[in-house]
Amino acid sequence: MPTPACADDPLAPLLSRVAQSDARATDWLALGRALRQRAVGDFGHTRAALFALTRAAQIDPVADPKLMHELAQTAFVAREWPLAEASCAVLLERDPNDVNALVWRSAAVQARNDFARAERQLRAAARIVPNHPVVLHKLALCVKEQTRFAEAEALLREVLALTPHSPHARFDLSELEIRSGRYAEGWEHYEARLELDGDGNGARSALASIGASWCGESLAGRTLVVYGEQGNGDCLWAFRFLAPLAERARREGGRVILGYAGPMRHLFERMLPPDVALEASLVTRPDYHCGLMSLPLRLGVFASAGWGEPYLRADPARVQTWRTRVAQAMPAGGRSVALVWNGNPSHVRDARRSIPDAELGALLTVPGLTFFVLSPGRGAATQAWRARGAKLVDLTAQFEAGFDDVAALIASVDHVVTIDSGPAHLAGALGAPTSLLIDHVSAWFWGSETARTPWYDSIELFRQPAVGEWGAVLARVRARLEDLATS
Repeated sequence: MPTPACADDPLAPLLSRVAQSDARATDWLALGRALRQRAVGDFGHTRAALFALTRAAQIDPVADPKLMHELAQTAFVAREWPLAEASCAVLLERDPNDVNALVWRSAAVQARNDFARAERQLRAAARIVPNHPVVLHKLALCVKEQTRFAEAEALLREVLALTPHSPHARFDLSELEIRSGRYAEGWEHYEARLELDGDGNGARSALASIGASWCGESLAGRTLVVYGEQGNGDCLWAFRFLAPLAERARREGGRVILGYAGPMRHLFERMLPPDVALEASLVTRPDYHCGLMSLPLRLGVFASAGWGEPYLRADPARVQTWRTRVAQAMPAGGRSVALVWNGNPSHVRDARRSIPDAELGALLTVPGLTFFVLSPGRGAATQAWRARGAKLVDLTAQFEAGFDDVAALIASVDHVVTIDSGPAHLAGALGAPTSLLIDHVSAWFWGSETARTPWYDSIELFRQPAVGEWGAVLARVRARLEDLATS
């Protein structure tokens, strides 16, 4: 529970009341509602609101006609899927035609990968409220997760016919278009990301207050700041477009600045064109600003051919240091593999893209290989596997320069094995031989069905045959590593 900032905080009397032994369901409900009002963009308040509403429902589930709806919706927002499903089940017992409960429950069911059941619930909702844009949108995303991309696209176009300006529908449509190589349409729709609530990009907000968004105008006599956006993988992927942008600005007589203060700052700074400066804070007042991910649209990059060559380089001095560390940590004559098997748990798709620790044995038992953990914070799993005889080494405590050290370690091993995460893009940008294990419906960077991506020549793709099925993927990657060990 949150602590009020001061005695006159409206939460203070509510918190005081629920602290009493005779607190009633209505007391907890009042607190839950107050917390929900504060919860916009604040996950902590959402969790606290969920706790309060749960306590109210435990004391008296019919204390208020709206209680169970509020509980279900808050659980949905907090991604507390078992609680969302349980509360929605109660709502649907009361009213089988409760559309909100059907939609929220479908999300909970999808979280455990039961897409067929989720689809049935969404289609039931669509029959109750035909042509409802939210229901059709949810159905499109559920269908997409079953790799029925054409059907998902048709549904999204129905949504846009009903709500032409929906940024969420345009953004999700862009992902399908880009995935299939329709870049001209896809990049245009991808701009809808700038309209989504909760973007949280402080650089974009600051730049928008002092200059215009760049839409491809001439840069003659003008200064353009390109700012980093979204995740590390997105920035790494889009960095390649700075070189042609700089060339255009040079030709037109303009100036380009990269506005970036993230963990890849030194890696980027070392590889920038000589006439592109990096500013970690707003020093120069620009005429225009543009997000990194908008560059392919603004530069007219409507084909992916020819973009797969490496465009980043690890720091040579750090590479020498890391090669020594790698050599000291493994037997002579062996082969080295950098390994990433799970990502940031707060990522919306992490449960699907990450490989459970227990399944790693399929890779870690390949004779002649030593594996080097590439992501910090995996100490417990590393120790557990080492206790079972696996040659798994964690040197991440020696990462002193963030991604510069990650890049140097990647450049010091023979091969990289990774899930869809920032290190995958870094390995591809460095040109490191990489086996990329991707979930059934992965990010648009990796296309569909093919074993290669045009964006990174050095990456080989190993796709799940079905949602959650890593066994076949791991078996194929193991065969690839066995070849490496004997080569």
